[in-house]
Amino acid sequence: MSSPAARSQTIGLLLTGGLCILPFQLPYHELPAKTFHAEWLAAALGISAALAALAGRPGSVVSSPSPARWLIAFALFLGYQAASGHSVYAQLPLLAVLYVLYAALMIWLGAQLVNALGIERVAVTLAGCLLAGALLTALLGSIQFYGRPKLLEDFVLELYGKRAYGNIAQVNLYANYLVVGESALLYLWLRGRVPTAYALAALTLLVFGCALAGSRSTLLYLAWFAVLASLTRPGGADPRRFRVLVYSLAGATLAASIVVPWLNTLFHLGPPDAGWIERTLAPAAPEPRPLLWLTALRLFAGAPIAGVGISEFAGAAFDLGLHPSVVKGADIWTSPHNLPLHLLAETGAVGTILALGGVGVWGWRIAQRLRHEAHPSVWWIAAAVGVELIHSLIEFPPLWYTPYLGVTALLMGVGAATGPPLPAMSRIGRSATTAACVALAFAAAVMLRDYLRLHETYVTGTTVTLARPADAQRDAAIVRDLSRGLMAPIAELWTVLGASLDRNDLAAKRAMSARVARYWPTYPVLARHAVFLAFEGDTREAQRLIEKSLGTFPHRRDSIIAVLRQAQAADPDAIEPLLRVAASAPKAASN
Repeated sequence: MSSPAARSQTIGLLLTGGLCILPFQLPYHELPAKTFHAEWLAAALGISAALAALAGRPGSVVSSPSPARWLIAFALFLGYQAASGHSVYAQLPLLAVLYVLYAALMIWLGAQLVNALGIERVAVTLAGCLLAGALLTALLGSIQFYGRPKLLEDFVLELYGKRAYGNIAQVNLYANYLVVGESALLYLWLRGRVPTAYALAALTLLVFGCALAGSRSTLLYLAWFAVLASLTRPGGADPRRFRVLVYSLAGATLAASIVVPWLNTLFHLGPPDAGWIERTLAPAAPEPRPLLWLTALRLFAGAPIAGVGISEFAGAAFDLGLHPSVVKGADIWTSPHNLPLHLLAETGAVGTILALGGVGVWGWRIAQRLRHEAHPSVWWIAAAVGVELIHSLIEFPPLWYTPYLGVTALLMGVGAATGPPLPAMSRIGRSATTAACVALAFAAAVMLRDYLRLHETYVTGTTVTLARPADAQRDAAIVRDLSRGLMAPIAELWTVLGASLDRNDLAAKRAMSARVARYWPTYPVLARHAVFLAFEGDTREAQRLIEKSLGTFPHRRDSIIAVLRQAQAADPDAIEPLLRVAASAPKAASN
């Protein structure tokens, strides 16, 4: 019989397997925070797995790998920012501290599992779970794309748009997950864990799912696999055969991306023009990324040491003045879609060095191992982590989402443990790691409680509805209470969007709208902030804000005017100058 310590490590491994599957399958993406359920589940599974792993014998618990220590230093830097009082919301850097500590904990967890159970068992288990999750996600995406039956309406998200996204609800993240599943399939087949016939069937479903996503980033990931295969060779595998397998995987995915949309069009299946080739050839708006990258560099130049503040890129970018091409619907982009530039803008040189230093050290050590005849798991880990890093250079960083952050950090920890043995953790280190787990678990419990309360009250507690006055007052009190906790940015956003456009409680509404405009500068928030400024007599600043809003959101001119007209009844003299500014904007740019 296995010892209790061994059983605890096995439980930890099973929980990490759940982390690789379950958060990506939840069909719940609802307001007020659409990603909350998946992120909370990923955090809960990861923290539970770490607590189980800590139950081993003191001498069998390893110390944190170098990348985790870099992240701990980054968390201390963010904690200083939260305590300094310079952030628009102290909760934003505090939440960032929790994310970074979670990543450091997952890196340690991966290393601990390898130390206790061995690289082969851990890598095969995680690869198998990622493959199972990717296959299920590809199946759900296919059902979603071609029309979900009524029986599955509660289990598969409805398709909006022309591309499949499964229950992940974001096309590029969906494609990311499927490609990681392809890399896991290749590794498991290489290790003889999946028979060839089953591997071909699984590969067919995965490449089919990638084709329905129509994400051009898939081609970059496959190119990365091909380059990695050309430069390295896993131990125990014939180099030529291995490279042919990787090239075949890339070729099959590319072929499916061309053939599947063509067949869909030929047989009138699914939405029309859903492939990446059709989107590439179609006339498109100017690419906004170069402007966003330049904006990030300008923000870094203005605050090179510590940045403009975590999660404040959008507000700081709006203050600089943004071209309408960087607008997405009603919002501006909250990231330059490049992780290093994002960190430079929001955390400055200090935060960027601490955040990316550990990644650089990890990458250098993995590259050293890949130069020689490495274990096949090292190649797979490098391939899978590389997908997340490449994605972070061209899109909103997937590492901003707990499920992707947890899996990536976990694999980095597994890779870190393939080198020289890590020393045993000291008693102080074990106590600190346990304390971190407890703190994260407590924060997760508080956030779940607060989110459920906010979910029930964010409509009736912030806007005029048909609810009974007593119920509305009770819900408004709950939202006010939540605005002092970790959910403050979201609670205040909905409060500002539903606030009455009058002079009642004017100072509080003006201050709150200023905070929200820095965090989430959408045009309704900006227009309302301008109204409150005008009511306070700051007409010049209100006019400037309306002019900048119209410059960034010209297609929302009529909507901005509608907000101003709502406020006109409360004080026509204060709002009339703003209406004149809005009316003078070019009509051709209106929605």
